[in-house]
Amino acid sequence: MRRLVLAVSLIAACTQTASAQTAFPMLMSLKPVAVQVGTTSEITVNSRYSMHSAESVLVTGGGVLGEVVPPEVKKDDKSPNVVALKIKIFVAADALPGVRDLRVVTAQGVSTVAQLVVVEDPVVNEQAKNDSVAEAQVITLPATVCGCIEKAEDVDFFKFKVEAGQSLVFHVRSQRLQDRIHDLQAHSDPILTIRNAQGSTIAAADNVFQGDPFLCHRFEQAGEYLLEMRDVRYSGNQYWEYAVDIHSRSFVRSVFPLAIAAGKETKLTPLGAQLAADSVVTLTLPNELSLGINRLRLPFAERASNPVAVFATALPTITESNEDNNSATTVLGDPKSEVSNPKFQIPIPCVINGRIEASGDVDCYVFEAKKDDKLSFEVKARRLQSELDSTIRIVNATGATIAENDDLRLGKRGSQDSWIESLSIPADGKYVLEIRDMHLRGGENFVYAIEVTQARPYFNLYADTDKTNLSPGVNGVMWVKVERKNGFTGAVQLHVDGLPAGITAECGRILPDKSVDGCVVFKATPEAGRAVAPLVIRGTAVHAQADGQMIELAATAVPYQETYNPGGGRNHWPVDQHVLAVIPPHDIRSIKLSTTDVSLKPGESKTIDVTIDRAPDFKANISLDVTMTHLALFADTLPPGVTLDGNKSKTLLSNGATQGTITLTAAKTAEPIERQLIGLTANISLNFVVKTTFAAEPVFVTVVKP
Repeated sequence: MRRLVLAVSLIAACTQTASAQTAFPMLMSLKPVAVQVGTTSEITVNSRYSMHSAESVLVTGGGVLGEVVPPEVKKDDKSPNVVALKIKIFVAADALPGVRDLRVVTAQGVSTVAQLVVVEDPVVNEQAKNDSVAEAQVITLPATVCGCIEKAEDVDFFKFKVEAGQSLVFHVRSQRLQDRIHDLQAHSDPILTIRNAQGSTIAAADNVFQGDPFLCHRFEQAGEYLLEMRDVRYSGNQYWEYAVDIHSRSFVRSVFPLAIAAGKETKLTPLGAQLAADSVVTLTLPNELSLGINRLRLPFAERASNPVAVFATALPTITESNEDNNSATTVLGDPKSEVSNPKFQIPIPCVINGRIEASGDVDCYVFEAKKDDKLSFEVKARRLQSELDSTIRIVNATGATIAENDDLRLGKRGSQDSWIESLSIPADGKYVLEIRDMHLRGGENFVYAIEVTQARPYFNLYADTDKTNLSPGVNGVMWVKVERKNGFTGAVQLHVDGLPAGITAECGRILPDKSVDGCVVFKATPEAGRAVAPLVIRGTAVHAQADGQMIELAATAVPYQETYNPGGGRNHWPVDQHVLAVIPPHDIRSIKLSTTDVSLKPGESKTIDVTIDRAPDFKANISLDVTMTHLALFADTLPPGVTLDGNKSKTLLSNGATQGTITLTAAKTAEPIERQLIGLTANISLNFVVKTTFAAEPVFVTVVKP
């Protein structure tokens, strides 16, 4: 019977024991990187570190299932090195096209993320020899061509036929597939070229979707043509996979308006390639749809469109007027008038739908505000595949700039969208919100939605990392950081949803101090068996407003996968899920502590004795810690004023050592705190950046009053 996995899997008990100094697989690429809807296909997963004990596959999103094809290994090979694993992928006919996160679950733990592309057309794999015009691989369209820029100066050629007047879309995914790959330090920079049968260039495209090309070309003459794929620098890498969608259908890049009120019928104009000039779609978003950015297919008459991003909102939406709004003077009107021109007046809150229509275009909107009002202005454009690289500013009635912003930052990643947050209004009066393209460009697809709101207190959560591996006797830990906004300074209590049977979680709190993080410690009972499940990490808090009213705040954590920076260093990239797995006994069989409850007076130190039970053949170094530290400090759950005293601790256990100590010291100025949860960990370095981390029982630290 086939064992299929879709995001959640319970795995049968397994007697296999991980060998000494083992590592979870680090996925590098999929070959081919694309699968077609409504088909069953076989792909190869390439990794660093062995996948010989692979059991199942996790794929995010609905309609895609995976099954491991057992690898062939020698019976007497105790440590087979399977770095190329075949898996079967089953894709439902109604699966949403797009990019999914894919992982492999093994006895060594959950792998890092690879990227799988779900496409509508048949997948064509690159053949061994297609490096010249003479060896061009013949393909039949429509198709998604999958290949690899595998070495320096690699150039791939594909030959296809077209009819006179036929238009084709060429959509490349390559560089965008590599951001989440853990150890792919250098990324591809692909360029696509169309040549005639004689080899002359007739069209080319480079950077459209980030570093990936996109091209729509009309072929005036029938005949054979060549598609050329290469890196623009003539560089190469065995993991630089690409997928090129080639078809004659319409391609929707974005829509206007971008912001749609849920439950309200809205007419949208699709924007992209090979669309009718008067193309309009009527759409009603269901009320139960999540607010924010959603991907959906537009209901075209002939067939649904490719998935496109829209912004669902519960706020009132307004659309830019057709009249001139290119300057603050125009929209403010008569300075003596107490009432602004209603055509340019915006209420607060609202979402403005507009477009920078031509080069040099500037759009202005007027609003009225009171002294000390706190307002936020967030542009949503590039995140919804608009071409706009926005910059916004707020000016007063005399034209003086009050605030200005170009790019925003969310967690550890940036965006070319703009955001002025929690602007304190200096005086009663009229103000102008101005938006333009940073490079003064404009056009049909330079659309935007600006969310204008009263600034509200809130917080964001970020989980480090994206996976937790544990086994009975050895716990797992997850570190959670907070980003507080708009006056919120309080504590955040952590919670976990989705725990499988036999797994418990001790959820800590993030103290009301910006320098203190939180953690969650997971424990598997002996009855847990083998289990794997995606988890949802969230936080709740209470905030006291200026009027004394208490409001409840909540947020769901974004899981971050660690990535390897060029030249060394640990960075992060957001992924779709945090996954927990219970695995067989590992290099560390148990971590025993002399105490799990540490009470400190200001100025006092106390020591926790740590005993490690190693696997019989495991002699490598183990480092003990109470923070997430590797090349930099990434998370610290110790109460303010409490530190790890390195001079009094024994944290490096080398040559098979099993006894260590952790000494915690409270500064004389440390403030009282009760039972703050910290994570005490034992770490095994796999390479310069990556560590396998296991946790002891939950440890609580109390600082008592003098």
